[in-house]
Amino acid sequence: MDFRKSINLKGFTLLELLVVLILIGLISTIILTNSNFLNKYESDQAQSYKTFIEFLSEESALTKKNIAWFIGNDKQYISSYKNNQWNIENIAISFFPQINPSILFRDNKGNVFAINNERKDPFMVFYPSGKSSGGSIEFNKTDNRLALKVDRSSDIEILKIL
Repeated sequence: MDFRKSINLKGFTLLELLVVLILIGLISTIILTNSNFLNKYESDQAQSYKTFIEFLSEESALTKKNIAWFIGNDKQYISSYKNNQWNIENIAISFFPQINPSILFRDNKGNVFAINNERKDPFMVFYPSGKSSGGSIEFNKTDNRLALKVDRSSDIEILKIL
């Protein structure tokens, strides 16, 4: 092989190829990170509500207690049923999902309310059998309406409302 011919060949150096691969990796990382952020933003934290509802269902099954999520009167809390009454459980407020006043809740009786409405009944009740009273949460945005629906089997589904 003649070394003079190989010097005159046109092509990319290893350094140039390495720089291009690094740039492609950096750009794709930025795109993927931003798209995941947008998907989470669009769901208006529906995933945090879903996770919380799953926790309540599991907690009820593990403790063998009926557990209720009360929402209304500008607060939310969890209670367990014992001695024919609801007893408030001591759970850190940071563990609860943050509720925007525009979010609407629909209990199993079809009553629609927001966190700032007067209310005495629980929003949802979870039973040790894994069942629940059911209900839904509606996230109303001008361009994006979502509903998180919980059926009586505690199955959770996130729906886009048209």
